[in-house]
Amino acid sequence: MTNKFPLYFLVILFVSAIAAGCNTDSEPVVYEGDYGNCSVTSFSLTKDDSVLTGLDSVFFSIDLLNGEIFNADSLPKGTDVSKLVLKIGTNSASGCDLTYRLPGTDRDTTISYIKSPEDSINFADGPVKLVITSYDGQSKRQYSVKVNVHDVEPDTLYWDQMARRTLPGNISSPTAQKTVEFNGEAVCLTASASGASVAMTNDPYAGEWRIASANLPAEAIVNSFTASSDAFYILDSYHNLYTSSDALAWTATGEKIDYIYGGYGNEILGARRDADGWKHVTYPASTVVDVPSGCPVEGAGQIMVYETKWSVAPMAMFVGGKDAAGNLVGSAWCYDGNVWAKISNTDIDERENVALFPYFTPRVNTSSWRVTERSVLIAVGGAYEETVGEVVSKSVYVSYDMGLNWDVADSYLQLPEYIPGFANAQALVFDTTLSSRSMADEWKSFPSRRLPAWMFKVASPEGSRVTVAPTEWECPYIYLFGGEDAAGHLYDTLWRGVITRLTFQPLY
Repeated sequence: MTNKFPLYFLVILFVSAIAAGCNTDSEPVVYEGDYGNCSVTSFSLTKDDSVLTGLDSVFFSIDLLNGEIFNADSLPKGTDVSKLVLKIGTNSASGCDLTYRLPGTDRDTTISYIKSPEDSINFADGPVKLVITSYDGQSKRQYSVKVNVHDVEPDTLYWDQMARRTLPGNISSPTAQKTVEFNGEAVCLTASASGASVAMTNDPYAGEWRIASANLPAEAIVNSFTASSDAFYILDSYHNLYTSSDALAWTATGEKIDYIYGGYGNEILGARRDADGWKHVTYPASTVVDVPSGCPVEGAGQIMVYETKWSVAPMAMFVGGKDAAGNLVGSAWCYDGNVWAKISNTDIDERENVALFPYFTPRVNTSSWRVTERSVLIAVGGAYEETVGEVVSKSVYVSYDMGLNWDVADSYLQLPEYIPGFANAQALVFDTTLSSRSMADEWKSFPSRRLPAWMFKVASPEGSRVTVAPTEWECPYIYLFGGEDAAGHLYDTLWRGVITRLTFQPLY
């Protein structure tokens, strides 16, 4: 660290010399508001690949007001921070002293950074005290320096066991369920031999559902329940199509459809077996086209509709299912309003009734430690066949190119042991506003942490100052409804999952 003497310091030195003649106390005076003489202008760690690649690129925030220096985006779990060499910049300080706990002892030690800038510092036993003394020796400023390390794997898709709930509704022991999204709300239909109910909410996190009894058509197939942008639909066991404006009272349409894929705008997409073969149909429009070879006509995965820059119309997509020949497939199929086509080059393993949802995962640049967002599609669950018969799966597949190629997800995205294999579940994603002021709720919220740098732009172009921290932020939670075991029995469960990093309080 180089000591320099700008003009204003010479003036201060002159004034201080005069004042010193009138001051009988020889101890330095601590001026709480005197940040200029005792400010830390920069702070970083020295490169050490044996500790962590890119260690010298870790960003540290300097809070002059509160006297805190910290890395808001914590280092990976397990990083050894017991021997770190620092780079500290100041405004020509005469003293720069660091006090820390000696590793493996209960004793503290203090070193002078000015005299020993290459000495390593132990951050493993808590914050380090940094005291900056002004050049004239008349003022001091104390800082608390923290090197934060994650105590959990931040990029893990976490399903909190304490957050598990039963399916919403007024049916005590449902035997069937189907959940769809309708105009920004989750709509959960549950049924048993005693009746049916519909539960709706735009905030599953809060758990405040509007529940009412439903009068379903006779022999209604609950798993066919779906929604377009303006109506609900369901089939009975005779393939008759019914519609409803509220999912409670139903009216026959007079149309027959063998299988419903899901909604597409104000229409629904389906398959019908005519005398001359399987046809793709829509309702209420009467589009009828031949089903392409290999396209599922039953057991298709959960349908999702999205927009891309390559298509002028929204795309409806599902993964997996059973084709007209009765074969299970693992391919992804799309519909753009006119044409059905297989879009996947590499598929998931062959299965049916797969849950599909869009999400994103963090991608860390280990040279700069910047975290960026990577959009993904996630396919989970489903039933498949082996020599021992039909079984259910809990394996997770991901696609990073909107369904063109699929791979088995890394371990941090796979389901935990306590969630059993399933088929016929639905996964919906809803944003929830989290607050650092009130993180405790009936779902047992995660500990308050901080979001990665890509979530919020640092206000200062210098990258060394901080402003008021956001106290609220949007967090996308995944809600997994129901599912069935290998025997077709319903799981009366509602799980909530999230990438752990997204629950962390945003950066300053």
